[in-house]
Amino acid sequence: MASHPFDWSTWGRLDATELAARLRAKDVTVSEVMHQFADAISLQNPHLNAVIEVFNDVLDDPDSSGANPDGAFYGVPIMIKDMGSRIKGRDQQIGLGFKAPELATEDDPLIENFRAAGFIVCGRTAVPEDGMTLITHSIPQGDTRSPFNLLHTPGGSSGGSSASVAGGITPICSASDGAGSIRFPAAWTGLVGLKATRGMNPLPQGLNESILAGAVEGALVRSVRDCAAVAEALAVHRQLGRSFMPPHPPPQLLKELSKPPRQLRIGVSAEAWGSSISVDADVLKSTEETARRLGALGHTIVPLQPEEICDFNALRTSFSVAEWLLPISRELMYLVEKANVSLSDENASIQLRHHLELADRYSIDDLFEAQMVTEALMRTWGDFWQSGVCDVLLSPVTPIACPEIDSGYRMDSPQGFDDWSETLFDAACFTIPANHMGLPALSLPSGIDRNGCPIGIQLMAPWRHEHDLIHLASHYETAHPALFNLPRGHGIDG
Repeated sequence: MASHPFDWSTWGRLDATELAARLRAKDVTVSEVMHQFADAISLQNPHLNAVIEVFNDVLDDPDSSGANPDGAFYGVPIMIKDMGSRIKGRDQQIGLGFKAPELATEDDPLIENFRAAGFIVCGRTAVPEDGMTLITHSIPQGDTRSPFNLLHTPGGSSGGSSASVAGGITPICSASDGAGSIRFPAAWTGLVGLKATRGMNPLPQGLNESILAGAVEGALVRSVRDCAAVAEALAVHRQLGRSFMPPHPPPQLLKELSKPPRQLRIGVSAEAWGSSISVDADVLKSTEETARRLGALGHTIVPLQPEEICDFNALRTSFSVAEWLLPISRELMYLVEKANVSLSDENASIQLRHHLELADRYSIDDLFEAQMVTEALMRTWGDFWQSGVCDVLLSPVTPIACPEIDSGYRMDSPQGFDDWSETLFDAACFTIPANHMGLPALSLPSGIDRNGCPIGIQLMAPWRHEHDLIHLASHYETAHPALFNLPRGHGIDG
């Protein structure tokens, strides 16, 4: 293997901001970075199984990538989650064994934004079937593994991206989040992951917020400063009319990194929301420790019970109908009809087939009723934030510790669909509200569990208050740097 400008320990911990600075200073060339990136995949992917495809033509000729040479991140390699935004001239399989290749004819807006920022789009990362669960496994790809413990998952559905970033392959990968799919992987691999306010980032062609209300796209990164810079870059809307909502102006987040700390009221709620599941002891301890850390930084800690925030049972029910069971089953019907194949054990998991079989369980009347409940819940959240009880809400990302790959959350679990999906919703009880209500939420590392896997905490804020999340996260990171870039048993230097 060729010599490289960075030793593997340094490469596996560089954030995108630092790598871009080294490129601008001409300490390293884009060609050298591409070669080290390629070798990192060769070293790590046999262990992690996170990368579906490498764009060798781009590695050989980075100038052909379409990356803006004047972008702040010019020369930094990025891989794109194999779901959501599509890349011109590349396939997207979404983890589906029955899906035929279909090359995209143009870049989706988010890919345009990555290229405009200077990122070199170099490959695709693994996802579970149709992004439907928190274990990244699919029939075409197999199991994707955590660089902290190969028996455990790096989360889902952005698990290929999280394993690639945490495992030391590249400092950034794209991600998306419809029920926690940025925040689960960030939590379980020690990364920073922002789920932005609804409408902040452009959606793929053919989708808008009226069709896909809860899902957003973003990135998984190693540092808060990367999170801030990338969030600014991704929020650009280049064409009016592509969004159902009037596009938000891009947030001003980088300036929060240098502002003097300001005291915030932080509501803390660690009891499961709308679920009877018990919060794992390691997760609860880590959340309580985070609250103590933030209190020591001068913030006011306000303990809250779930019922003081929202009717989470109603929220869970309306989400399950309006954004999960009904729309996903109809989407699957479309994809299967388009593929013109019969589903079997060889090309589709049992839970995917179960989901498809329930396509007629709910009617358009059920959808309208769920949407009316959703509107009332939005007012409840508005009242909560306007009451001044807190500026930011702290909770676990999930009540469960990072599960083993061979757990019941897999799409090939033999459980009945209702039992399987209820277990999944229990695990996502803290993440679903931000999706359903369109709120910004940020996952930050907070510790390590008994299996050597990271634990994450979630910070939520009012709509368009990403600046409060970044401000708080930046000072948290500065005060507790040892929580970030954690040692990994199977990192690039492991």
